[in-house]
Amino acid sequence: MKTTKGEKLRDAGIAQAMETADNCNENWSQKAFDFLRNFAKKEPSFLTEEVRRAATKSGEVPEPPSNRAWGGVIVRAKRAGIIKSLGIKPVTNPKAHMAFATYWGSLICA
Repeated sequence: MKTTKGEKLRDAGIAQAMETADNCNENWSQKAFDFLRNFAKKEPSFLTEEVRRAATKSGEVPEPPSNRAWGGVIVRAKRAGIIKSLGIKPVTNPKAHMAFATYWGSLICA
């Protein structure tokens, strides 16, 4: 299957956001991935914004310069078989004006 220009730009943006987060906070992407994996062990379904809030509240993962860095963590978790898409759902962040985002299901929830 051929990769579209949009997919290439998306992937480049995700990579850049993760690299910036790692440069600002050593091993940020690994810390975020580990947090997401542990979160998915306890939560059967969630939005990415819920993971971000929990990570910030816990103090285990510093806030990245851009929340887009979480996109790479989500993609990695999906490819690792930790989560799968359940569809879309409106976000709760008022600044996002009820935009839709992927609603994730855990494949490792106990």
